[in-house]
Amino acid sequence: MLTQAQSFLSPLTSLQIAHYQAEGFVNLGRILDDQQLAGLRDAEARLRAVPMPHDAANPLTVFRHLVAAHEPAVRAVGAWGHHIPHMQQLIGENVVFWYTQFVTKMPDGGNGKATFPWHQDNGYASVLPCTNVTVWIALDDVDERNGCVWVMPRSHQQGILPHKTTSPDSWQLTVAVEGNGTPAILKAGEAVAFHGNTLHRSLSNATGQVRRGFFIQYADANAVHQIDHLPLVERPHAWVAAGRATYPTVR
Repeated sequence: MLTQAQSFLSPLTSLQIAHYQAEGFVNLGRILDDQQLAGLRDAEARLRAVPMPHDAANPLTVFRHLVAAHEPAVRAVGAWGHHIPHMQQLIGENVVFWYTQFVTKMPDGGNGKATFPWHQDNGYASVLPCTNVTVWIALDDVDERNGCVWVMPRSHQQGILPHKTTSPDSWQLTVAVEGNGTPAILKAGEAVAFHGNTLHRSLSNATGQVRRGFFIQYADANAVHQIDHLPLVERPHAWVAAGRATYPTVR
């Protein structure tokens, strides 16, 4: 289990980096201070209160994505968070963050309706070079009872796998996986980082409280989207978090 926390001011150790490279994930420990945690919780509550058309498809899981441009608290954590040096250790000197999403699981009594199936983030939108990292941040204490993230060790070594939709009317993609993986048990403000090719999922929220999570995707600042080959930094919701990019539209 991923339970050991560390100071968010400490760099990753050589053992942690080796674990990430071999297993495809690493626990970052506490990366949010109290003010940042409160800011992200406030942003999640404000966004969740505004109904969106896609909410009807799965009312037990609320998604709010690409929110950095209009949420200062999100932008501050994504671009200047305590974990940015960690991203440089895992990706390289030049780092961009280009995707953000709140994922809130409502209580479902353990009936499985709030599950999110096995997938790779690069199965949805891959980038080149494929050194991208997802930082999944717990806004509440998370464990197996309320729908923590599960990761499949060493699955990033398989490259990008063929994904298929879970049903004809669903946007969710999935991959057939054997085994349960490893639960990322986190306290509020802690995070797990995993490679864009690492298989992961989340299960039901069988508690009586909402489970709030937030994730940010980071990549090399000169990375391009594999579908349209456009630089990530040219997207309106992307910010260079460390170093620089060679593209002229860097903010």
